[in-house]
Amino acid sequence: MHTRGTRYAWRLPIAATLAAAFAASSIPLFSQSHPVPQDAGASGVWGHLQKLKTTASAMHTTAHPDDEHGGVITKVSRKDGARLALLTLNRGESGDNAIGPQLFDGLGLIRTEELLVSDAYYGVDDQYFTTVVDYGYSKRLDEALEKWGKENVLRDVVRIVRMNRPYVLISRFQGNQRDGHGNHQTAGLITREAFEAAGDPNMFPEQIEEGLRPWQPMKVYIGGVRENEDWTIRVDSGEYASWLGDSYNNVARFGLAFQRSQTSGRLRYAYGPVWGYYLRVGSVIDVPAKEDSFFDGIDTSIPGLFKALRRPEPAGAAAALGAIDKAVQDAIAAYSVADPAATVPALARGLKATRDAIQQLSSEPDAVFVLKVKEQQFTGAINTALGVMLQALAVPANSPEPTGPFASFAPAPTMGPAVPGGTFDVRAAFTAPARAVQLDGIRLEAEKGWSVKGGVAAGRTVPANEVAGGTLTVSLARDARLSSKPYFGRDSIRDSRYTLREPSQFGRPESAPPAVAVARYTVESVSVEKRTVVTRRESKLPYGYVDRELRVVPPVALTLTPGHAIIPLSAAKKVVPIEVDLVNNVDGDSRGKLTLRVPSGWTVTPPAQDFSFSRSGERANYRFTVSAPAIAEGQHRVTAVATAGGAEYTEGYEVIDHRDLGLRYLYAPSVAEVRGIDVETAPGLNVGYVMGVGDQVPEGIRQLGYRVTLLASDDLATADLSQYDAIMTGTRAYAVRDDLRTYNRRLLEYVRNGGNLVVLYNTQEFDPKQFAPYPAELPQRSEEVSEEDSPVEILAPQHQVFTWPNRITTADFDDWVEQRGSKFWSSWDSAYTPMLETYDKGQDPQHGGWLHATYGKGHYTYFAYAFHRQLPYGVPGAYRLLANVLALGKSPGTNGRD
Repeated sequence: MHTRGTRYAWRLPIAATLAAAFAASSIPLFSQSHPVPQDAGASGVWGHLQKLKTTASAMHTTAHPDDEHGGVITKVSRKDGARLALLTLNRGESGDNAIGPQLFDGLGLIRTEELLVSDAYYGVDDQYFTTVVDYGYSKRLDEALEKWGKENVLRDVVRIVRMNRPYVLISRFQGNQRDGHGNHQTAGLITREAFEAAGDPNMFPEQIEEGLRPWQPMKVYIGGVRENEDWTIRVDSGEYASWLGDSYNNVARFGLAFQRSQTSGRLRYAYGPVWGYYLRVGSVIDVPAKEDSFFDGIDTSIPGLFKALRRPEPAGAAAALGAIDKAVQDAIAAYSVADPAATVPALARGLKATRDAIQQLSSEPDAVFVLKVKEQQFTGAINTALGVMLQALAVPANSPEPTGPFASFAPAPTMGPAVPGGTFDVRAAFTAPARAVQLDGIRLEAEKGWSVKGGVAAGRTVPANEVAGGTLTVSLARDARLSSKPYFGRDSIRDSRYTLREPSQFGRPESAPPAVAVARYTVESVSVEKRTVVTRRESKLPYGYVDRELRVVPPVALTLTPGHAIIPLSAAKKVVPIEVDLVNNVDGDSRGKLTLRVPSGWTVTPPAQDFSFSRSGERANYRFTVSAPAIAEGQHRVTAVATAGGAEYTEGYEVIDHRDLGLRYLYAPSVAEVRGIDVETAPGLNVGYVMGVGDQVPEGIRQLGYRVTLLASDDLATADLSQYDAIMTGTRAYAVRDDLRTYNRRLLEYVRNGGNLVVLYNTQEFDPKQFAPYPAELPQRSEEVSEEDSPVEILAPQHQVFTWPNRITTADFDDWVEQRGSKFWSSWDSAYTPMLETYDKGQDPQHGGWLHATYGKGHYTYFAYAFHRQLPYGVPGAYRLLANVLALGKSPGTNGRD
């Protein structure tokens, strides 16, 4: 086997690599704002005990968020007690968004947060991602390998396997056409290859040089196997778990429902057996043809650790491991629903025994790895059994403490994100409701640039259910890291892999928090830690308050709209209206000047605008008009610059804030790419738009010079629709707009009377037999054409939509982004005329993506081609098509006027 070297532009230092292996377990992996009820109190302690009694570990591999076999991994984690890792190749960036307008990288952040909430219900201990990006649906394995580079994916997966060191790999996919999506096939194929490669020191030796060690999983399984096929193991995730109050499958389905950008919040419970079938496709140990567990043939007991690792047991190891196992068994025997803290004496003995074993076996790194996991599991079990709570809440500096008889009901002060150069306080509070403990101190572990003063009195006994705490003062350096930025990013949505801004964060779901509070206390003569991320509080009245991870943002952030703009070459006035949204994050007075940098010869009105703010969180909107005396085809850049405090700021962020999810920031330069486009328009069109899940198509229509009105429910119900030259329904509008379905008949009457209705792509909630003028079929698994460079043939070249106001040719389908279109009709009445043919490699020619029909005096168009992806990125052909589709109700011979 040949040696494979690195192609990364970065190398992880040894310390960072080893730290990353334990990162997900050292602090809470999931948002503190969404704890899982079953993981607290008596049921939570029982769950910890299941983990403590075994050394089993498994890694489940998938391609995208929501691919995971949730019921199965929930059972593996919560019943079998296995340390459970989930490796998801990408973040689902190119999917659709059922909860908002964000697409691409913004959607990737949303789906990451959604998956983390699901993970909490599954019982996932460690969530990992690779550097590859979801580039859109594909039907072919070879396309995925071409886009990503097979070696790149394998390198990432091998690194993660070596970091996590699971006993078994459980692939959701098989690595063949059974998997469907090319990303799915890649996940299955690479999992099988990583099973072989991760244990070979000659594979990606740079990882070994950095401090990782080879790791050979003992077995690898593939999913997607059917009952009537060859299978090794079957798992019933429908088994009822009394301590969870439901089946493992239903607990998982409840978690999956939080992936609302994909599921729209749908929750489907199942009762009775739910079987999953898996085939073992690799093993380095002797196991039978049929198995009862993924861990058959592996001694997963604590005393059997060295047997599992297939290493000779050192002298004294049996006694050391036996002491740990005895403590776990004693804790299980002492467990009581009425008093789960009765387990603490045994758990404390187990924690001490584990630390002693780590010292004694320090020359056995594989065993030490497992024992360090066990140390964290004991710590978590003790904290849960005692009900330990640690809060570290950031508040404005010198905020007064509430006083009086109702002080405990007073809300803590709210605070925005931190800024470099800023100062604030952190109020730390600790309690152990179930037992008295000795608090040995609370400190902040903060990254470079954070200066912390003060502390919490140490060495005092905290009685049961009483609170101890104190205030720490934090000052941030002016060059403190902007921890609100994702550690990964890309320059263009055409890039198929992320660049890592912070390589030490590789594999993590998101950037590490900049500060973690650590409380150390003593119980049963054993020192225990409780860790929590420093948070701040936001008001969400009337629904109360929500705690957010404290992140660092720039003092001034500016966002420029539109991010992509077009100027028709034929426009009499070549102008672009620019809006700059400015956010102040500094407390106190903040003043500066806002300007635009434009290409030579262009002018800006006004040339500059002053701004001033008095408190953090204020924002203001500034409007400019950019004029070009002439413009050529191609791209031109406009940059917004805010100057304040002697510094220039040229970037901003979108705050992504959805219910039940962690708050995240999508950063972008404050730049507009202005493209000159050879596009003609029918002058003066008035367009009504029915917004669906959210898209930027209306802005694209405005940039053509057309007037756009977003139609509300009252408009659909009673407005005079004849005032609109065209009405367009947005992406997935029939799925999310009850009013659209209710008043659809009025839209058809609008067409009958001479209107021009364009229905953009929809999912199966849109039934053409009910909502279109003539019958057609849009099946649940409708066709799409995912290859953005797929061949295109114009089927009705003499139709007006291809001749006026722009002559459309196949060149207008060059340089498309991510896909051609999705949700094509499968069959239709002869009254419809198919307009285009296109297809992916290996796919039959598709005609159902664009259909037109005359209905009464008007025009009805179903257009499933992806305007919502092309227009925001200034794809010229998409604008020319848009201009023609919207002009169908006008006549070429009368300058566009009927």
